Amino acid sequence: MRKLVCLIVLICSFSFANEDVELGEDEDLPVGLFGRMSHFTTTADENFSFGWDVTAWTNHIDYNMGWWLGKRIASGLYLNALGLNLHILSDVGDSCTNPKGCARIGAGVAFNTAFALIAALEELSGGSDNLGRYWFVFAALQNPTLEFFVVRKYVPVSVGIGYNTDWFAFSPGHEFYFRAHGDLNVNILFVRVAASYSYSILDTYDLEKGSKKFYLKLIFGPMSFGF
Repeated sequence: MRKLVCLIVLICSFSFANEDVELGEDEDLPVGLFGRMSHFTTTADENFSFGWDVTAWTNHIDYNMGWWLGKRIASGLYLNALGLNLHILSDVGDSCTNPKGCARIGAGVAFNTAFALIAALEELSGGSDNLGRYWFVFAALQNPTLEFFVVRKYVPVSVGIGYNTDWFAFSPGHEFYFRAHGDLNVNILFVRVAASYSYSILDTYDLEKGSKKFYLKLIFGPMSFGF
């Protein structure tokens, strides 16, 4: 895990320092909706997506609704960052009717949203977009995913690896959340279905350290900012 974190830090630095990546992509735009969408999905310099990943076991839940930003760092290789999210994790004794914890409503949403708004206002006013880059790097260090497209035409297929962190600062116990995950993603037009496998590194309420879970994600995107 230490090696994975070091790799993410290195790639964040690389993407921050190199805004333009020369990839030698074919400039001819494919014909047809599937062709055009697969082209933008696998070659866009930047993209965004939003959706849900859901893990449920017995009467407990781990729901994470988020908004991701992606930046191309090499041909077919993207660094994705979870910019904003709403995370709900159940606690013993509360069942699914009263789950504990929404970390991003507290520390995460307040900080990330303020940072994002300042960055957007700075760029709209004609100033530097450096704040937006800093925000992306900050988000990528918290919740990064490295994604590589192994199939790039018509119905793109990609694999990814990363981790998710959270701090339930306004819930009893103020516990930390840390899960590593691997993903298999299938993209059909504007919709992505991802099968993920995760490993829990910390005890966090009902989620026990060492727990291995298989779950599905439903995501709208990734969509190019220029589509």
